[in-house]
Amino acid sequence: MDRNVGPEDRVVRIVAAIALAVLIYVGAIEEVGAIIAGIIAAYLLITGLLKTCVFYKLVGVDTTTQEQSYSTTDDRSGL
Repeated sequence: MDRNVGPEDRVVRIVAAIALAVLIYVGAIEEVGAIIAGIIAAYLLITGLLKTCVFYKLVGVDTTTQEQSYSTTDDRSGL
């Protein structure tokens, strides 16, 4: 599968997964909410580690590509 999760997105996913896991562990989320949060945390962690997201693939999102910043060397080369 092609990678479609960029570095900033990966960090956010992994931090969110850890935060959800901690909330479940301390008991802030209970019963059905804990199960749902656990599934979401597992999905976020797996997609963050594997750098690919099925939902991004379905909607055509790719956060690995970033715009290049403006370079002043273009002015000097006559381009």
